[in-house]
Amino acid sequence: MQATITSTRRTFPVDNEGNVMRGDAAAAYLRAIAGGMPRGGVDVFQRTWEEQKAVYRAFLRGTGPRAAKPSWDAPHIDARAFDTHTTTAGEYRPSEAHTWLTRGGDGSSRPRPGESLRAHEYGFRRSVPSERWHFEYNRDQDVHRAADLAARLKALGFATVKAFQLSAGLDDDGRDGPRTWAALLGADYPEPDEPARALVEEPAAGPAGPVDFRAATYNVQLQHFGGGPYSEDATFVEDTLRASVLACQEADEAARDSIREATGFKVWAYKTLGIFWDPDKYDNGDRIELDLGTRYHGMIGTTLTSRKNGNSFIVASVHIRPKDAFRSAADAIGGKKADIARVIARLEGNPRVLVGGDWSSNAKDQMEAAGYHLVTPYVDTYDEGGNQHLDAVFAIGLDERAEGREHATSASDHDGLVARLTLPAPL
Repeated sequence: MQATITSTRRTFPVDNEGNVMRGDAAAAYLRAIAGGMPRGGVDVFQRTWEEQKAVYRAFLRGTGPRAAKPSWDAPHIDARAFDTHTTTAGEYRPSEAHTWLTRGGDGSSRPRPGESLRAHEYGFRRSVPSERWHFEYNRDQDVHRAADLAARLKALGFATVKAFQLSAGLDDDGRDGPRTWAALLGADYPEPDEPARALVEEPAAGPAGPVDFRAATYNVQLQHFGGGPYSEDATFVEDTLRASVLACQEADEAARDSIREATGFKVWAYKTLGIFWDPDKYDNGDRIELDLGTRYHGMIGTTLTSRKNGNSFIVASVHIRPKDAFRSAADAIGGKKADIARVIARLEGNPRVLVGGDWSSNAKDQMEAAGYHLVTPYVDTYDEGGNQHLDAVFAIGLDERAEGREHATSASDHDGLVARLTLPAPL
Protein backbone atom coordinates (compact mmCIF):
# COMPACT_ATOMS: atom_id res chain seq x y z
CA MET A 1 0.00 0.00 0.00
CA GLN A 2 1.50 3.31 -1.04
CA ALA A 3 0.98 6.68 0.58
CA THR A 4 -1.56 9.38 -0.09
CA ILE A 5 0.32 12.65 -0.46
CA THR A 6 -1.32 15.53 1.41
CA SER A 7 1.33 18.27 1.07
CA THR A 8 3.43 19.44 -1.86
CA ARG A 9 4.28 22.87 -0.48
CA ARG A 10 7.83 24.07 -0.03
CA THR A 11 7.37 24.62 3.71
CA PHE A 12 5.89 22.54 6.50
CA PRO A 13 4.45 23.50 9.94
CA VAL A 14 6.67 22.66 12.90
CA ASP A 15 4.38 23.53 15.81
CA ASN A 16 0.77 24.05 16.84
CA GLU A 17 1.04 27.80 16.19
CA GLY A 18 1.44 27.29 12.45
CA ASN A 19 5.10 28.34 12.27
CA VAL A 20 6.73 26.85 9.21
CA MET A 21 10.21 25.98 7.97
CA ARG A 22 11.55 24.97 4.59
CA GLY A 23 10.71 21.29 4.06
CA ASP A 24 14.19 19.84 4.61
CA ALA A 25 14.89 22.20 7.52
CA ALA A 26 11.49 21.36 9.04
CA ALA A 27 12.39 17.67 8.95
CA ALA A 28 15.67 18.39 10.75
CA TYR A 29 13.91 20.55 13.35
CA LEU A 30 11.34 17.81 13.99
CA ARG A 31 14.13 15.24 14.25
CA ALA A 32 15.69 17.40 16.97
CA ILE A 33 12.32 17.45 18.76
CA ALA A 34 12.17 13.66 18.50
CA GLY A 35 15.75 13.55 19.81
CA GLY A 36 14.79 15.35 23.00
CA MET A 37 14.79 19.08 22.23
CA PRO A 38 12.02 20.75 24.28
CA ARG A 39 9.21 22.25 22.23
CA GLY A 40 8.81 26.02 22.12
CA GLY A 41 11.43 28.55 23.14
CA VAL A 42 11.80 29.96 19.61
CA ASP A 43 11.17 33.65 18.93
CA VAL A 44 11.41 33.69 15.13
CA PHE A 45 10.94 31.14 12.36
CA GLN A 46 10.10 32.31 8.83
CA ARG A 47 9.80 36.06 8.12
CA THR A 48 7.91 37.69 5.29
CA TRP A 49 9.71 40.08 2.96
CA GLU A 50 8.10 43.03 4.76
CA GLU A 51 9.13 41.72 8.19
CA GLN A 52 12.72 41.17 7.08
CA LYS A 53 12.81 44.66 5.56
CA ALA A 54 11.64 46.17 8.86
CA VAL A 55 14.29 44.24 10.83
CA TYR A 56 16.99 45.28 8.33
CA ARG A 57 15.99 48.94 8.56
CA ALA A 58 16.16 48.76 12.35
CA PHE A 59 19.68 47.35 12.05
CA LEU A 60 20.71 50.20 9.71
CA ARG A 61 19.28 52.73 12.18
CA GLY A 62 21.22 51.14 15.00
CA THR A 63 18.06 50.18 16.89
CA GLY A 64 18.12 46.45 16.20
CA PRO A 65 20.50 43.48 15.95
CA ARG A 66 22.44 42.63 12.82
CA ALA A 67 20.03 41.47 10.10
CA ALA A 68 20.32 40.32 6.50
CA LYS A 69 19.17 42.59 3.69
CA PRO A 70 15.85 41.30 2.30
CA SER A 71 16.41 38.77 -0.45
CA TRP A 72 14.72 35.53 -1.36
CA ASP A 73 17.83 33.72 -0.12
CA ALA A 74 17.89 35.43 3.30
CA PRO A 75 17.79 32.61 5.91
CA HIS A 76 14.51 33.62 7.55
CA ILE A 77 12.72 34.50 4.30
CA ASP A 78 13.93 31.18 2.86
CA ALA A 79 12.59 29.55 6.06
CA ARG A 80 15.78 27.62 6.81
CA ALA A 81 16.64 29.40 10.07
CA PHE A 82 15.16 30.01 13.50
CA ASP A 83 16.06 32.23 16.46
CA THR A 84 15.84 30.78 19.95
CA HIS A 85 14.86 32.88 22.97
CA THR A 86 17.91 33.89 25.00
CA THR A 87 17.24 37.22 26.71
CA THR A 88 14.50 38.54 29.00
CA ALA A 89 14.56 42.07 30.44
CA GLY A 90 18.18 42.47 29.35
CA GLU A 91 19.35 39.33 31.16
CA TYR A 92 20.51 36.04 29.68
CA ARG A 93 17.62 33.66 30.35
CA PRO A 94 17.78 31.02 27.64
CA SER A 95 14.86 28.85 26.68
CA GLU A 96 15.16 25.12 27.26
CA ALA A 97 15.44 24.67 23.50
CA HIS A 98 18.46 27.01 23.33
CA THR A 99 20.14 25.21 26.23
CA TRP A 100 19.54 21.84 24.60
CA LEU A 101 20.87 22.94 21.22
CA THR A 102 24.03 24.53 22.65
CA ARG A 103 25.06 21.61 24.82
CA GLY A 104 28.74 20.99 24.17
CA GLY A 105 29.51 24.71 24.11
CA ASP A 106 28.70 27.95 25.88
CA GLY A 107 25.17 28.96 24.96
CA SER A 108 25.59 32.40 26.51
CA SER A 109 28.48 33.33 24.22
CA ARG A 110 28.51 34.37 20.59
CA PRO A 111 29.45 31.75 17.98
CA ARG A 112 33.12 30.83 18.08
CA PRO A 113 35.27 28.99 15.53
CA GLY A 114 35.54 25.31 16.35
CA GLU A 115 32.60 25.16 18.73
CA SER A 116 30.89 21.79 18.84
CA LEU A 117 27.20 21.99 19.72
CA ARG A 118 24.49 19.37 19.81
CA ALA A 119 22.67 21.39 17.13
CA HIS A 120 25.38 20.52 14.63
CA GLU A 121 24.38 16.87 14.19
CA TYR A 122 20.97 18.06 13.00
CA GLY A 123 22.56 20.42 10.46
CA PHE A 124 21.98 23.66 12.40
CA ARG A 125 24.85 26.13 12.83
CA ARG A 126 25.03 29.52 14.55
CA SER A 127 25.86 31.29 11.32
CA VAL A 128 25.76 34.96 12.38
CA PRO A 129 28.86 35.98 14.36
CA SER A 130 26.99 38.47 16.54
CA GLU A 131 23.92 36.33 17.29
CA ARG A 132 24.11 33.43 19.71
CA TRP A 133 20.42 32.69 19.09
CA HIS A 134 20.43 32.31 15.29
CA PHE A 135 20.51 28.74 13.96
CA GLU A 136 20.70 28.16 10.20
CA TYR A 137 20.21 24.81 8.48
CA ASN A 138 22.84 23.28 6.18
CA ARG A 139 21.49 20.05 4.71
CA ASP A 140 24.95 18.78 3.80
CA GLN A 141 25.96 18.86 7.49
CA ASP A 142 22.84 17.04 8.74
CA VAL A 143 24.05 13.72 10.17
CA HIS A 144 20.55 12.18 10.39
CA ARG A 145 19.07 13.22 7.05
CA ALA A 146 20.03 10.17 4.95
CA ALA A 147 18.79 7.61 7.47
CA ASP A 148 15.51 9.45 8.00
CA LEU A 149 14.98 9.73 4.25
CA ALA A 150 15.54 5.99 3.76
CA ALA A 151 13.20 5.12 6.64
CA ARG A 152 10.40 7.33 5.32
CA LEU A 153 10.65 6.00 1.76
CA LYS A 154 10.56 2.43 3.05
CA ALA A 155 7.55 3.13 5.29
CA LEU A 156 5.72 4.69 2.34
CA GLY A 157 6.53 1.81 -0.02
CA PHE A 158 8.91 3.59 -2.41
CA ALA A 159 12.30 2.31 -3.49
CA THR A 160 13.71 5.67 -4.61
CA VAL A 161 13.22 9.40 -4.15
CA LYS A 162 12.32 9.70 -7.84
CA ALA A 163 9.53 7.13 -7.51
CA PHE A 164 8.11 9.05 -4.56
CA GLN A 165 8.31 12.33 -6.46
CA LEU A 166 6.45 10.88 -9.44
CA SER A 167 3.68 9.67 -7.15
CA ALA A 168 3.49 13.06 -5.40
CA GLY A 169 3.35 15.08 -8.62
CA LEU A 170 6.75 16.70 -7.99
CA ASP A 171 9.65 17.28 -10.34
CA ASP A 172 11.31 13.86 -10.47
CA ASP A 173 14.91 15.04 -10.14
CA GLY A 174 15.76 12.39 -7.55
CA ARG A 175 16.93 15.03 -5.05
CA ASP A 176 15.39 15.28 -1.59
CA GLY A 177 14.87 19.04 -1.72
CA PRO A 178 12.46 21.23 0.28
CA ARG A 179 9.31 20.31 -1.67
CA THR A 180 10.11 16.63 -1.50
CA TRP A 181 10.64 16.81 2.26
CA ALA A 182 7.44 18.82 2.74
CA ALA A 183 5.58 16.11 0.84
CA LEU A 184 7.27 13.36 2.87
CA LEU A 185 6.30 15.06 6.12
CA GLY A 186 2.72 15.52 4.92
CA ALA A 187 2.26 12.00 3.58
CA ASP A 188 -0.47 9.75 4.95
CA TYR A 189 1.50 6.75 6.15
CA PRO A 190 0.01 3.26 5.68
CA GLU A 191 0.41 2.49 9.39
CA PRO A 192 -0.27 5.44 11.76
CA ASP A 193 1.99 3.94 14.45
CA GLU A 194 4.98 3.79 12.12
CA PRO A 195 7.88 5.57 13.95
CA ALA A 196 8.61 7.76 10.93
CA ARG A 197 5.02 9.08 11.04
CA ALA A 198 4.99 9.56 14.81
CA LEU A 199 8.02 11.82 14.46
CA VAL A 200 6.10 14.57 12.67
CA GLU A 201 2.77 14.46 14.46
CA GLU A 202 1.93 16.78 17.32
CA PRO A 203 0.74 14.93 20.42
CA ALA A 204 -3.02 14.63 20.17
CA ALA A 205 -4.94 16.69 22.68
CA GLY A 206 -7.20 14.75 25.00
CA PRO A 207 -10.87 14.65 24.02
CA ALA A 208 -11.69 17.29 26.63
CA GLY A 209 -8.41 19.21 26.77
CA PRO A 210 -7.83 22.86 25.88
CA VAL A 211 -7.09 23.68 22.23
CA ASP A 212 -4.54 26.27 21.08
CA PHE A 213 -5.32 28.20 17.91
CA ARG A 214 -4.48 31.35 15.94
CA ALA A 215 -7.06 33.95 14.97
CA ALA A 216 -6.49 36.97 12.73
CA THR A 217 -8.18 40.07 11.38
CA TYR A 218 -7.29 41.73 8.10
CA ASN A 219 -8.76 44.62 6.11
CA VAL A 220 -8.01 43.51 2.55
CA GLN A 221 -8.63 46.99 1.03
CA LEU A 222 -10.95 46.88 -1.94
CA GLN A 223 -9.18 47.37 -5.24
CA HIS A 224 -11.23 50.44 -6.14
CA PHE A 225 -9.94 51.96 -2.89
CA GLY A 226 -6.35 51.24 -3.95
CA GLY A 227 -5.82 47.66 -2.79
CA GLY A 228 -3.30 45.40 -4.46
CA PRO A 229 -3.90 42.22 -6.44
CA TYR A 230 -6.02 39.84 -4.38
CA SER A 231 -3.54 37.05 -5.04
CA GLU A 232 -1.09 39.00 -2.85
CA ASP A 233 -3.68 39.22 -0.08
CA ALA A 234 -4.26 35.47 -0.31
CA THR A 235 -0.52 34.81 -0.08
CA PHE A 236 -0.28 37.13 2.94
CA VAL A 237 -3.14 35.30 4.68
CA GLU A 238 -1.78 31.84 3.88
CA ASP A 239 1.94 32.37 4.47
CA THR A 240 2.05 35.10 7.12
CA LEU A 241 -1.15 35.26 9.18
CA ARG A 242 -1.51 31.44 9.21
CA ALA A 243 -4.69 31.51 11.30
CA SER A 244 -7.38 28.84 11.53
CA VAL A 245 -10.00 31.58 12.07
CA LEU A 246 -9.91 34.80 10.03
CA ALA A 247 -12.04 37.97 10.04
CA CYS A 248 -11.82 40.04 6.83
CA GLN A 249 -13.14 43.46 5.88
CA GLU A 250 -13.24 45.24 2.51
CA ALA A 251 -13.19 41.83 0.86
CA ASP A 252 -15.43 41.52 -2.18
CA GLU A 253 -16.29 38.20 -3.79
CA ALA A 254 -13.07 38.04 -5.81
CA ALA A 255 -10.98 38.68 -2.69
CA ARG A 256 -12.87 36.08 -0.68
CA ASP A 257 -12.51 33.52 -3.47
CA SER A 258 -8.78 34.15 -3.67
CA ILE A 259 -8.34 33.61 0.07
CA ARG A 260 -10.63 30.59 0.10
CA GLU A 261 -8.75 28.93 -2.74
CA ALA A 262 -5.39 29.56 -1.04
CA THR A 263 -6.44 28.24 2.36
CA GLY A 264 -9.16 25.69 1.66
CA PHE A 265 -11.25 27.45 4.31
CA LYS A 266 -14.98 27.78 4.48
CA VAL A 267 -16.24 31.37 4.26
CA TRP A 268 -19.45 33.17 5.03
CA ALA A 269 -19.90 36.57 3.47
CA TYR A 270 -22.02 39.62 4.19
CA LYS A 271 -21.60 42.80 2.16
CA THR A 272 -17.78 43.10 1.87
CA LEU A 273 -17.18 41.21 5.11
CA GLY A 274 -15.99 37.63 5.41
CA ILE A 275 -15.50 35.17 8.22
CA PHE A 276 -13.20 32.24 7.32
CA TRP A 277 -12.46 29.06 9.25
CA ASP A 278 -10.68 25.74 8.76
CA PRO A 279 -13.44 23.14 8.24
CA ASP A 280 -11.06 20.37 9.30
CA LYS A 281 -10.85 21.98 12.75
CA TYR A 282 -14.30 23.46 13.30
CA ASP A 283 -17.95 22.74 12.68
CA ASN A 284 -20.13 25.81 12.25
CA GLY A 285 -23.56 26.93 13.40
CA ASP A 286 -26.04 29.48 12.08
CA ARG A 287 -25.21 32.85 10.56
CA ILE A 288 -25.13 35.97 12.74
CA GLU A 289 -25.62 39.24 10.85
CA LEU A 290 -25.80 42.91 11.76
CA ASP A 291 -26.57 45.68 9.26
CA LEU A 292 -24.95 49.06 9.97
CA GLY A 293 -26.72 50.76 7.11
CA THR A 294 -24.12 51.17 4.36
CA ARG A 295 -22.79 49.09 1.49
CA TYR A 296 -19.63 48.02 3.31
CA HIS A 297 -20.33 48.10 7.03
CA GLY A 298 -21.84 45.62 9.44
CA MET A 299 -21.03 42.26 11.03
CA ILE A 300 -21.01 38.60 10.01
CA GLY A 301 -20.45 35.77 12.47
CA THR A 302 -21.20 32.19 13.40
CA THR A 303 -20.69 29.63 16.14
CA LEU A 304 -17.62 27.43 15.71
CA THR A 305 -17.28 24.12 17.53
CA SER A 306 -13.83 22.60 17.89
CA ARG A 307 -13.51 19.10 16.53
CA LYS A 308 -10.76 18.44 19.09
CA ASN A 309 -12.52 19.18 22.36
CA GLY A 310 -16.15 19.88 21.44
CA ASN A 311 -16.23 23.36 22.95
CA SER A 312 -17.78 26.27 21.05
CA PHE A 313 -17.29 29.99 20.62
CA ILE A 314 -18.78 32.81 18.57
CA VAL A 315 -16.50 34.30 15.91
CA ALA A 316 -17.40 37.50 14.07
CA SER A 317 -15.97 40.00 11.60
CA VAL A 318 -17.02 43.63 11.98
CA HIS A 319 -16.53 46.85 10.03
CA ILE A 320 -17.72 49.99 11.83
CA ARG A 321 -18.76 53.00 9.74
CA PRO A 322 -15.96 55.57 9.09
CA LYS A 323 -16.33 59.30 9.66
CA ASP A 324 -17.21 60.00 6.02
CA ALA A 325 -20.42 58.00 6.53
CA PHE A 326 -21.65 60.76 8.85
CA ARG A 327 -22.61 64.37 8.22
CA SER A 328 -20.02 65.84 10.58
CA ALA A 329 -17.04 64.91 12.75
CA ALA A 330 -19.20 65.34 15.84
CA ASP A 331 -21.85 63.01 14.44
CA ALA A 332 -19.13 60.47 13.60
CA ILE A 333 -17.90 60.25 17.19
CA GLY A 334 -21.33 59.42 18.54
CA GLY A 335 -22.27 57.31 15.52
CA LYS A 336 -19.24 55.04 15.79
CA LYS A 337 -19.85 54.47 19.49
CA ALA A 338 -23.45 53.59 18.67
CA ASP A 339 -22.30 51.08 16.02
CA ILE A 340 -19.94 49.42 18.50
CA ALA A 341 -22.72 49.31 21.09
CA ARG A 342 -24.91 47.50 18.56
CA VAL A 343 -22.15 44.92 17.97
CA ILE A 344 -21.84 44.37 21.72
CA ALA A 345 -25.61 43.98 22.05
CA ARG A 346 -25.80 41.55 19.11
CA LEU A 347 -23.19 39.26 20.69
CA GLU A 348 -24.32 39.68 24.28
CA GLY A 349 -25.05 36.61 26.39
CA ASN A 350 -22.49 34.31 24.77
CA PRO A 351 -19.82 32.98 27.16
CA ARG A 352 -17.04 32.76 24.56
CA VAL A 353 -16.73 35.34 21.79
CA LEU A 354 -14.00 36.34 19.35
CA VAL A 355 -14.68 39.46 17.30
CA GLY A 356 -12.14 41.03 14.98
CA GLY A 357 -12.35 43.83 12.53
CA ASP A 358 -11.83 47.38 11.40
CA TRP A 359 -13.45 49.43 14.15
CA SER A 360 -12.89 52.75 12.32
CA SER A 361 -11.82 54.18 15.70
CA ASN A 362 -10.19 53.20 18.97
CA ALA A 363 -12.73 50.75 20.39
CA LYS A 364 -10.59 49.47 23.27
CA ASP A 365 -12.22 51.35 26.17
CA GLN A 366 -15.75 50.66 25.01
CA MET A 367 -15.12 46.95 24.41
CA GLU A 368 -13.28 46.47 27.68
CA ALA A 369 -16.13 48.17 29.54
CA ALA A 370 -18.38 45.49 28.05
CA GLY A 371 -16.15 42.71 29.42
CA TYR A 372 -13.95 42.02 26.40
CA HIS A 373 -10.16 41.94 26.46
CA LEU A 374 -7.85 42.99 23.64
CA VAL A 375 -5.90 39.98 22.32
CA THR A 376 -3.92 41.68 19.53
CA PRO A 377 -1.27 44.42 19.79
CA TYR A 378 -2.53 47.90 20.64
CA VAL A 379 -0.93 49.61 17.65
CA ASP A 380 -1.57 51.92 14.71
CA THR A 381 -2.48 49.56 11.85
CA TYR A 382 -3.35 52.11 9.16
CA ASP A 383 -1.02 53.69 6.59
CA GLU A 384 -2.42 57.22 6.71
CA GLY A 385 -0.91 59.86 8.98
CA GLY A 386 -1.75 59.99 12.67
CA ASN A 387 -2.08 57.35 15.35
CA GLN A 388 -5.13 55.32 14.41
CA HIS A 389 -5.94 52.15 16.36
CA LEU A 390 -8.44 50.93 13.80
CA ASP A 391 -7.94 47.16 13.71
CA ALA A 392 -8.24 44.84 16.68
CA VAL A 393 -9.42 41.46 17.91
CA PHE A 394 -11.36 41.30 21.19
CA ALA A 395 -12.36 38.19 23.12
CA ILE A 396 -14.46 36.95 26.01
CA GLY A 397 -14.00 33.51 27.57
CA LEU A 398 -10.86 32.64 25.56
CA ASP A 399 -7.38 32.53 27.09
CA GLU A 400 -4.54 34.54 25.57
CA ARG A 401 -1.69 32.02 25.63
CA ALA A 402 0.93 34.31 24.04
CA GLU A 403 1.28 37.91 22.91
CA GLY A 404 -0.43 38.72 19.63
CA ARG A 405 1.48 39.99 16.61
CA GLU A 406 1.19 42.69 13.96
CA HIS A 407 2.12 41.93 10.35
CA ALA A 408 2.51 44.60 7.68
CA THR A 409 1.86 43.96 4.00
CA SER A 410 2.18 45.99 0.82
CA ALA A 411 -1.08 44.44 -0.45
CA SER A 412 -3.25 46.68 1.76
CA ASP A 413 -3.23 50.00 3.61
CA HIS A 414 -3.97 48.05 6.82
CA ASP A 415 -1.73 45.67 8.73
CA GLY A 416 -2.91 42.20 9.67
CA LEU A 417 -3.18 41.23 13.34
CA VAL A 418 -2.81 37.75 14.83
CA ALA A 419 -4.05 36.59 18.23
CA ARG A 420 -2.69 33.42 19.84
CA LEU A 421 -5.42 31.93 21.96
CA THR A 422 -6.61 28.84 23.81
CA LEU A 423 -10.15 27.49 23.73
CA PRO A 424 -10.78 26.05 27.20
CA ALA A 425 -11.93 22.49 27.74
CA PRO A 426 -15.69 22.04 28.15
CA LEU A 427 -16.89 22.05 31.74
